[in-house]
Amino acid sequence: MDLSVVSLICFVGITVGVIAALMLIRDLYAPADAIANRGFGGSGRNLRRMRTVFDEAPARSVTGRLDQAFDRLVLESGFDTTPIGAFLLLLACGLLVGGLLWTFYGHLLTGIAGMLLGMVATLILLIVKRMRRRNAILNQLPYVLDLFARAVRAGESVDQAIDLIGNEVGGVLGKEFAQCSRQLEMGRSLETVVKSFAARVRLVELRILSTTLIVHRQTGGNLADTLERMSDVVRDRLSAQRQMKAASGAARASTLLIATISPVAYLIMFLWQPEHVGVLYTDPLGVTLLILAMVLETVGIFWVLYLLRQES
Repeated sequence: MDLSVVSLICFVGITVGVIAALMLIRDLYAPADAIANRGFGGSGRNLRRMRTVFDEAPARSVTGRLDQAFDRLVLESGFDTTPIGAFLLLLACGLLVGGLLWTFYGHLLTGIAGMLLGMVATLILLIVKRMRRRNAILNQLPYVLDLFARAVRAGESVDQAIDLIGNEVGGVLGKEFAQCSRQLEMGRSLETVVKSFAARVRLVELRILSTTLIVHRQTGGNLADTLERMSDVVRDRLSAQRQMKAASGAARASTLLIATISPVAYLIMFLWQPEHVGVLYTDPLGVTLLILAMVLETVGIFWVLYLLRQES
């Protein structure tokens, strides 16, 4: 058997063992309530609620902010794991991709680049899942607001309307309202529940909804009319955003193409004609230029994504 095949089999075995060990460590040291309520908001009716990043004060240090940002990303994406499990998955994907490239090509820098590629790809997957989850919530919100307004107009209290939405509405937003209903049943105040809801789903529309419910509970007023007007405003905003995306679709596509064509071209050259890029690994200046290009390309891609997010 060829030595490269033996090395590949050994590496795959070691990687699987490392992943199994990491998962075992996660299950051994993760709290019991964290396992029972795994995911965003949890799925069981455990009386002990897992403390998450939404219950913590904002960190002051840079590392603390990065940790909280990653925890929020995992929880807001709806990924069925804890932040610790997501980090282990991130690390495992990086080790798998980097180790495979290192085994095939025998360059340490190639392995490091592959590890970064695997970790970044997994991180992008979480970001995409969070964006899709937020879009699903926004698309459901006008219907939920209309149902909320009809329930209040029919004589239901706010607590009963929240319970009705949690039982009748499916999807992501229905699960969130069901969790709010369970918290109200356990004796938490409406103000605390809706503030926690707005912290879990960080959307401007839901912050406005939580503020509206708190003000109505404190001062009263015609809640049904307010919710109906809010539903019309949300529909108008969604319509304007869709029109903007349709009008700027070609420009957005060309921007993404320009941002990704360089790494794709380098990857094709590296896989099909590696001798043409071999100087980047053997010459010290080539190594420096390659590292600088990777850093600048990463910064450029994140900057383009930030600009596209601001325009959307």
